[in-house]
Order: sequence, then structure tokens, then C-alpha cells
Amino acid sequence: MTQPILTTDRLTLRALRAEDAGDVVRALNDFEVSKWLTRVPFPYSVHDANWFTRRVAATAFVFGLEFEGRLIGTIGCEGEFGYWLGRAYWGQGLMTEAARAVLAAYFAEGHDGIKAGYFAENIRSPNVLRKMGFVETGHSRSFSLARGQEVDRIDMILTRDAFEARNGN
Repeated sequence: MTQPILTTDRLTLRALRAEDAGDVVRALNDFEVSKWLTRVPFPYSVHDANWFTRRVAATAFVFGLEFEGRLIGTIGCEGEFGYWLGRAYWGQGLMTEAARAVLAAYFAEGHDGIKAGYFAENIRSPNVLRKMGFVETGHSRSFSLARGQEVDRIDMILTRDAFEARNGN
């Protein structure tokens, strides 16, 4: 499957490209961003970004978020629904906008549900998930590479029916 390009009012959601590596390093070499992610090291290097952009470019449902000509984050449905956004772009509703578009496309492909999770201390991420219709299913522990330790995690799930009821699709 060729990855679609999705657009929202403010964003273009597209495949990652090698030239995105600099933007990825700028965003993920910020501990306030990387500490909320499981597989992102800190400090974050150009080598890490080159590996990430090559790996993710081949993934059908992982998108780079392009805003005003710059890559500002990623979002996708690869096993679980997950995302990150550069700190300069927090609090503007951009991730909610991206999440709605990606999940609509994901469910349009015929999927019935998807899991997600967030670190329990994260106060921003659950807001996006709940707006989409995700509900809590339990608690677990997950290793944070940036922190170098196990972290409490809240597990969630979203069904197609819940997403459509919440988002009017």
C-alpha cells in the first residue's frame, strides 16, 4: 500500500523523508518531548534521526506532521496509536487535528480498533486520546529509553464505533 497524503486545515500529513532528519533532531533532542516516549533515546542524535526517518518512511500508517513547511512531529498506527509533537507546537490543537485525520483514514481501511497508551505523569497526551474516544483499559509499566527506567503507563483502546460517534464520521 502506498502511503496516502492527508491534509487538515493547518497540516499536511505525509511520509517522512531523509531531509526531515534535522527537524526530527531539533524536536526530539528536547527532554521535555523525549521523556514521554518509549523508544526515543536522549540525547537524540542525527544518526538516530536518519535511522528513524528511513525506518518510518517504509511504514504505511506513520505520518510526518508538516506545518508551515517544517516537520513538527509524527503520528501513526503501527501496532498502537502513537505520536509526538515538538514543544514549540504544544497547546495549539495541532495534534488533535492530526489524530482525527489519521484515525479516520485508519478506520476507513477497515480496522475495527486500535490500542494506545501514555505515561501516567503526562497531562497532555490523554486529552488528545479522550477527544478521539479512547477509553482506559488498565495500567501497566513501560520502559522509557530517554529516562532509562520503567514508567507507569495508562493503557487505552479505541473502537471504530466510538471514534465515529465522537467525531461525527
